[in-house]
Amino acid sequence: MVLDSQRSRADRFLIPITNLFIKWKPDRVSLLSLTLAAFAGIFIYLGASYRLLLLAAFLCVVFSSLFDAIDGKLARVKNISSPRGDLIDHVFDRFADVFMILGFIFGMYAQYAIGILALVGVMLTSYMGVQSQALGLKRNYSGLLGRADRLVLIMVFILVEFIIPFSVHLWIFRITPVAILLIWFAIAGNVTAVKRFLDSYRALAPS
Repeated sequence: MVLDSQRSRADRFLIPITNLFIKWKPDRVSLLSLTLAAFAGIFIYLGASYRLLLLAAFLCVVFSSLFDAIDGKLARVKNISSPRGDLIDHVFDRFADVFMILGFIFGMYAQYAIGILALVGVMLTSYMGVQSQALGLKRNYSGLLGRADRLVLIMVFILVEFIIPFSVHLWIFRITPVAILLIWFAIAGNVTAVKRFLDSYRALAPS
């Protein structure tokens, strides 16, 4: 949510980059972002055994995030925004989230249960954000964990996992840098989803 609230400031940086891709179709940019996210997930998974691949994963997340940030702006600059493009953007974003988190889960950076709870939190957060719009309300970006925050945290913790990897056993849990990240996603994601649900519930008039 912290970074989602800074969208107007980010535009000053993103608009010049968007103009570099002015001849591209926005859907092609969205597809490139998704492809990079898929490679990020693969490199995250393989990085558990071949640590240098975590750097490749980091770069893939950086550029996937960048292209995800400019596809919608490109559509607006070219005056070709459409509901179909919005649908593609949101569906691709969800697949991108799944690819990256599955990379962490199958890479065994944390117990499966933690990874699954993190994935549930991320999916429900995004779902409740757009569901409020589907019900006639504004799209809800409130809460502890917006998508921009998630992506930046993923970048940071990939680097932490690469630079200062550690593994500490605490009761039944194995704590690693990525495990800390996934625990935060599990907690903050589900709390954010509940908050967004309550926001929408209160805003809707009783039938």
